Amino acid sequence: ELITYAGASVAPAPQKEHLGYRMIALEVDDMQRTVDYLKTKGVEIVWGPRVREGLYARAEICDPNGYHIELRQWF
Repeated sequence: ELITYAGASVAPAPQKEHLGYRMIALEVDDMQRTVDYLKTKGVEIVWGPRVREGLYARAEICDPNGYHIELRQWF
């Protein structure tokens, strides 16, 4: 199956190896405020926020094409 994105196309990904990044991550200043805002826009939160006290908060969303995007706040 050929993957297309915004008019461009790429060959299918190899089945038995992982090449490149799995997803992108966006750094946010305030995780809870960001998640609350995204929900008002109809963005599904796939999981999170998960907090590791003193280190970070993480959550994950999907873009309209189903690609996962991590949200991360550093403490």
